[in-house]
Amino acid sequence: MLQGSRGTVCRELHELSGRKEEAMVTVMLRFIYLLALAVWIGSMTFFSFLAAPSIFKVLPREEAGTVVTAIFPKYYWLGVVCGVVALATSLVLGVRTRWSVLLLARSILLGIMIVGVLYSVLVLQPKMHAVKAQIASVESLSPTDPLRMEFGRLHGRSLGINAAVLLLGVIVVFITAFTMKV
Repeated sequence: MLQGSRGTVCRELHELSGRKEEAMVTVMLRFIYLLALAVWIGSMTFFSFLAAPSIFKVLPREEAGTVVTAIFPKYYWLGVVCGVVALATSLVLGVRTRWSVLLLARSILLGIMIVGVLYSVLVLQPKMHAVKAQIASVESLSPTDPLRMEFGRLHGRSLGINAAVLLLGVIVVFITAFTMKV
């Protein structure tokens, strides 16, 4: 009889230990998800609202453009890496816990954000570089010059996608705050 009780206690302790390990894995996944999301949204906010405007305010336009052009690949690839990490951990958390409409929406929004960043870095940036390579100075061209207009169109699309990705990121942060358990 005593042997049976001891076996039950050991089994219960083992189950409790397993639940603690499961809880710790979930906490680590949440941490990685939140860190990736914070770095991504934080870097977008910093660059868009502080760094780029300051660079263009302090440096002459052509030099500022050169600096920002050097930053863009790192900026975009940081977004891709953080986005993939956030999406992967969001999906794993959804599988480990319970899927809900909000968790599904969060994952879909993260996917759309990644596609936006990939489009910017793989399609828009090369097109902008190709147009800019044909121009000695954007400022020296007349406002109706086809190259200047094309560069302006591509730049506007790039800004729009960046703003959309940032807005979706803020929505993802809100969904995360709404669904996160304390």
